Amino acid sequence: MNELVLIIKEQTEMLLRNMYEQVNHADLNCMTEDVNNSRFLFHMIHSMDRYFINPFDYDYSPVYELIGVNEDYSIISESREGYIGNDGFVVPREKLLAYMDYVRDKVNAYLDGLTDEDLKEKPKDCPYTRMELILAQNRHAMFHCGMSELVTFEVAGEWLEYTGIKYVGR
Repeated sequence: MNELVLIIKEQTEMLLRNMYEQVNHADLNCMTEDVNNSRFLFHMIHSMDRYFINPFDYDYSPVYELIGVNEDYSIISESREGYIGNDGFVVPREKLLAYMDYVRDKVNAYLDGLTDEDLKEKPKDCPYTRMELILAQNRHAMFHCGMSELVTFEVAGEWLEYTGIKYVGR
């Protein structure tokens, strides 16, 4: 039995619920460091897409075909190569949702094929174990969920729904 993978799947499902809550309801236009929240959410989804499985074996082209958004909009720091400054582009909610669906399906298919033993192994050409990649992305995505939650609260004065451990219902 793959007890660790089952726990990871439960925790990732909670994370995805929180990510969807932000994508569905957060204020996309509010700004932080001259970057709108839609780009921070796009960055969160893109990071999950790129780094959850193996960042050294990643291709953005299927996503571009799906949503038509330049990958460089995921770069949220002007210190990084490819950064696009504030040009007024807000990633539309329906494109963020389509990307979320794509990533959810990709992540779930990946987790469905993992064993507990696989978690200790490093994917091809990757210096990190599968467990490290998964934990890093869960941490990273929750950071961005919290950031989006805060900027949305500052604009709207209300907190969005949060899914925590009670969701598992053991």
